[in-house]
Amino acid sequence: MKVSNKSFQDQMPNNHCFGCGTLNNNGLGIKSYWQNGKEGEESVCEFVPQAHHNAGPEHVLNGGIISTIIDCHCVCTAFAKAYEMDERPIGDTDNGEFLWFATGTLEIRFNRPVPIDTPVVLKAKVVQAKPKKITLECTLESNGEICNEAKLIAVKVPKSFLEK
Repeated sequence: MKVSNKSFQDQMPNNHCFGCGTLNNNGLGIKSYWQNGKEGEESVCEFVPQAHHNAGPEHVLNGGIISTIIDCHCVCTAFAKAYEMDERPIGDTDNGEFLWFATGTLEIRFNRPVPIDTPVVLKAKVVQAKPKKITLECTLESNGEICNEAKLIAVKVPKSFLEK
């Protein structure tokens, strides 16, 4: 299967998420890609913090924003991995059931403050992938230093999860 040069999020239908939804004009708009453009086990995302993403101290990135971008990057990576395992392009519903994942658990270690004036790089690695549960580990780096480490378990949810 050919790897797309579009972000995972640009291939996800009906995504209104604050962190990663292409249909949310007020969101953070993160974009995730397979490392080196190859499907596989690790994805990357660069996020450029804005001044209004600050914590109490204005020079530090807010922990909620950190949690959101880690969460979204990992869940979108799980989404992409599930489609890869099913040997279909991301978002394809013509050749099989709709695949969607949500956060089951998220554990984050805040090792050091994240400067707000520098882009951050997230790297998510697929640790274990099963059709209904994908486990990932993620780091958030700023200025070449790992500031946060996380573990996320993404669980497959039915299409009805997205319906009102």
